[in-house]
Amino acid sequence: MFWTGLPLRSNHARRPPLMARPAVPPRTAAAPGTRWPRTTLMLAAAALLAMSAFLLPAAPAVAAGSTNITAPVLANANVALSGASVIDLPSGTTTYTGTFSGTGALTIAGSGTLVLTKDSDFTLPTALQHQQVTTSGGNWPYPIVTDPDRPAVIVDAGATLQYGNGGSTGVIGDYPYTYVTSLQLNRDNIEVDGTLVLDVTNREFNLGTISGSGLISQPRFTWGSPDLADDVPFTGTISNGTGMNFGSAAFRLSLPSAQAVDNDGSAIVSARNYTLTLPENFYENAYGSDINFHTWQAGLIVMTGVDDYATPSLDTATLAHTVNYRGINIEGANVQWGNGTTGQFFLPATPSDSYINIHNDGSLAFDYDRPVTLDTSISGGVYQQSLSTPADASVTISPTPGNAVTFATPMNYNGTTTIGSGAELLLGTGRPGGDSSLLSGASGDEIADYGTLLVRDTSTPVTLQNINGPGSLTQSGQATTTLAGMTAYTGKTTVSAGTLALAPGAAGISASSDVTLASAGAVLDLSRAGNQSVRQLSGAGGSTVRLGAGTLTVSTTAAATFAGSFSGTGGGLTTDGGGTLTLTGRSATPGGTWHLGHGTLALSPRAQISVGSLLQSADSTLSLNLGTAARAEAPVEADGAVRLGGTLTVTAAPQLAKGGQITLIHDSAAAAISGTFSGLPQGGKITAEGRAYRIDYAADSGHDVVLTSAAASAGTSASKGGPQAAQSNVTAGTGRNQSGSTAMIRVALASAAAVTLAILLGAAFLMSRRRSRPRGGHRAPPAGPRRPTSPGHGSGPTWAPTTSRPRDSAWTPSPGQPRDYRGDPYGSDEYGHGPAGRTGRPRRPRR
Repeated sequence: MFWTGLPLRSNHARRPPLMARPAVPPRTAAAPGTRWPRTTLMLAAAALLAMSAFLLPAAPAVAAGSTNITAPVLANANVALSGASVIDLPSGTTTYTGTFSGTGALTIAGSGTLVLTKDSDFTLPTALQHQQVTTSGGNWPYPIVTDPDRPAVIVDAGATLQYGNGGSTGVIGDYPYTYVTSLQLNRDNIEVDGTLVLDVTNREFNLGTISGSGLISQPRFTWGSPDLADDVPFTGTISNGTGMNFGSAAFRLSLPSAQAVDNDGSAIVSARNYTLTLPENFYENAYGSDINFHTWQAGLIVMTGVDDYATPSLDTATLAHTVNYRGINIEGANVQWGNGTTGQFFLPATPSDSYINIHNDGSLAFDYDRPVTLDTSISGGVYQQSLSTPADASVTISPTPGNAVTFATPMNYNGTTTIGSGAELLLGTGRPGGDSSLLSGASGDEIADYGTLLVRDTSTPVTLQNINGPGSLTQSGQATTTLAGMTAYTGKTTVSAGTLALAPGAAGISASSDVTLASAGAVLDLSRAGNQSVRQLSGAGGSTVRLGAGTLTVSTTAAATFAGSFSGTGGGLTTDGGGTLTLTGRSATPGGTWHLGHGTLALSPRAQISVGSLLQSADSTLSLNLGTAARAEAPVEADGAVRLGGTLTVTAAPQLAKGGQITLIHDSAAAAISGTFSGLPQGGKITAEGRAYRIDYAADSGHDVVLTSAAASAGTSASKGGPQAAQSNVTAGTGRNQSGSTAMIRVALASAAAVTLAILLGAAFLMSRRRSRPRGGHRAPPAGPRRPTSPGHGSGPTWAPTTSRPRDSAWTPSPGQPRDYRGDPYGSDEYGHGPAGRTGRPRRPRR
């Protein structure tokens, strides 16, 4: 808060050139011909005289109502103020051994330094005192200042006022509020436009309400503690050389506008039962600084600036020192870096030049709106010996969209790590030298995952314990991540690189909504965890699920495709749920049992499972896509018991000649396959792509389940049964192809029948022609040349018969075309000769 009214300061003639004063708006120029009033002319003359005072050497002038007390101060005399007073300091340092008292305001002007060695106590005149101080109430009250008084002490720009000279005295202050709180709240507010130096040791003191835009500086190794309290409208720089209190358990602080904090000592930041936000950047000029946080009750401290070196290039440089660091000490406090609207990370540093110690179950939250990186370990040691002791702490990635925090170094704290909704915690940078980890093993170690947890270590194995919440987990580094304890998170699990393993005794990832092995080389290692289950499983070609000796139950409720492989000795797979799990890779789990419990297990054309035993329940389906090419091996091979009882579907199969065979299941165990598929008894018919097959459970003495083609494939001759057909129909011990011989016999019989039919048809035709000739023979044509014919007389026109026209009695010639009396379409001449030389009955000539 700011005071109102005019400042109590002397209007002396000389002002340092750096003094900042409000600009006075220029007057409007008078119109031409305007006559100036006499009063105006007098004021102008006075202004000219005042300006000459700056141009001509003269003694300091003091405005009416102000007192210049420079002389008694230089003489080390005690001064009793009786109004506005000014000290016009000469160059150099003036050490004052006297005191100030009385009522009024004191202005420090000039270009020198005034050092106070004794405490002084004076107040503003009663008429100017309107500041009110109340308390918050409760068992632990703090003061609340309203309507603060104007400054009692003013340090002009260019001047320096120093409280103390290495001792415990030298402070100006009046403390009437001790009855309100244990804090000695100073009623003498101060404005600093120049420099205020605090060289007081072994004492905690308050400066009242601080305003101005200058510099407040505490020297190095000055073991006093200035208290910055209540609303502080100061806009300049605060330089902490040793120790300074920003708030306290006894008072609140609001410091919204300071330009910066040069922290070369210990900044002690405190908040009790309220949120203290400090937007200032903290800078370090010398090694060995730290910021210490304290909160009580519901207190929270929010830092939205940056704590770095005055030379930013040193932030992440390898520094040549071993004992001094930039440090953060969280003493049972609740601290937050960022406010969700910035990407300026509070501590840009490396492990070689920084530390974060959290004591007494303190907490640290990160709240940014873009990716940031923490390269300093969170631990619990003492100062630079940070890693000597683990911390007991809570760390939170706040639920802000875009808030992605990378831990680039191993963490050394036990406790809860919370990932907010929409936020990400990334362990490791994904580059060599940037691995990270979290401690595990303590009962309180857990990860509350409401967002995304991404592990990217390249070489350092990580163990994560007790992950819960609706968030997801992604393993993307080449190093192995092991999950231990209760892993009850319900989001997705993705392995995009490296290995995600379950520790012995781990509860597993059965609550995870989906498990995906997203790339070749991705591994889900269950070999040490015993029997496990997942809700949904999918994977890319080249990925692997290591079962060991345990059984994995996949409770698929929808459709999922796993293109990788299952491996293990003694381990197996159980399908559950009502969905379809499609396998497209090759899996080998010798000695293990695969149990088709519920839903569908589908095998693609290139898939094969080599198992110990195969057990099929009535509610399950084995779906086989056998492809279109012949295969030399069965899609299912077992070396133990095979018990069938569910449904079989065949979605595709190679084209086979009738009698061609496909082996579905081969069991190399001593015992024969037991049971049948539902609705498919021995010899039962099954159809695939419109082609019929018969099933045989007794092939190879009951060790194979075989489909036999019941008819030749459409569009394929029996002699072209294809490689599958030829291979399937070879007779053991002879090598003769039975289907080929049969086809040759059939072709020979068909040829003989065709020849016989042709002979019979020819004989019948000749007999019919013979019966159509007239009895007694036919007359020979007359000798000599034939007479020419003409229309209407003699033979018909010369034309060839159209064989496509039927010889039918109903046929009628076209006009001018002759025909005989029998309706012969070929006609004849007058001698009975037709155009083909046939003999017919004589026709009566036309007249």
